[in-house]
Amino acid sequence: MAPEPRSEFEKELSDIRREVIESRNLVIKTDNLLKSLHAELKGVGKRQEDFQKRLWLSSAASYVIFATLAVLGAVLVSSGLNKFLRRDSERLEKSLGEATAQIEKHRRDADSALAASRTANEAYRQMSTLSGEDRLTGIDSLGKVNLMLLSPLERQAVTDRAELLRREIGQAALERGKVAFRKNDMKGAISELTRFMSLSPSKQESLEASYYLGVAYNRTHRNEQAIPLLSRFVAEDKKAKTRDHAQLLLAQSYEQSGKLDQALATIRDALATYPNSELAPQMRARLGAVKRAMNIKGEPANTPDPAPLVTAEPVAGH
Repeated sequence: MAPEPRSEFEKELSDIRREVIESRNLVIKTDNLLKSLHAELKGVGKRQEDFQKRLWLSSAASYVIFATLAVLGAVLVSSGLNKFLRRDSERLEKSLGEATAQIEKHRRDADSALAASRTANEAYRQMSTLSGEDRLTGIDSLGKVNLMLLSPLERQAVTDRAELLRREIGQAALERGKVAFRKNDMKGAISELTRFMSLSPSKQESLEASYYLGVAYNRTHRNEQAIPLLSRFVAEDKKAKTRDHAQLLLAQSYEQSGKLDQALATIRDALATYPNSELAPQMRARLGAVKRAMNIKGEPANTPDPAPLVTAEPVAGH
């Protein structure tokens, strides 16, 4: 009976030992599993930290890029707005400058028009209230006025008054010049006819005065001054009864001035145009004198010297 209980005890003890060993092995295995799990958790945590770091860096980079883009966009928008504002400001400044210039121009024009109006009014007063030839000071004053600055009514009034005064005083000067011419007062004739020519006479009256004045200059041996007057009369008044006389005097003035070619052409034209003129003998004599002066051969030896020119008053009729 004694050995049998012992065997059961040993058997139970053996079972307990086996269970302890298994429990120990299970604990070791569990510990290993826990260690593995810890290691894995630690690795997962590290990976999570790395991910968070990368996420943070990505976020930071994103924020930096966004901020940079925002700043760049703001700079571009601000630059574009500044350019637009600058262009708009330049446009406004230019418009303001042009408007200011226009205003200044209108102001100057208004001042000029006012000054011209005052001068014209004073000239009109002088032409209307002064006596005799003192009224010509009004015409002289009017000559300094830009008539385009006056109103149409003012311009018409002063021009009509000046024209009437010129005609009135001019006719008086012309008549005095003719009277002096008839009296052989060439100095007085030149003075009066020169005054008449300065008063802007009509074309026909001017041609008539050119004839008398050219003859007066010729008779006082002022040939250079006589030439343009007589030449104008000859060229522009081809129907005048005294044209042959003017051509004869013009040829003489050319000759006396040393312009022999013009003298020869003028006297030849006079002889061809007026072969039956009472002045034809004097024309032929003048032609001979010019040819001798030019040493042109073929002239008869007994050609007489030019006879004295007609001294009677020429008649500038048509």
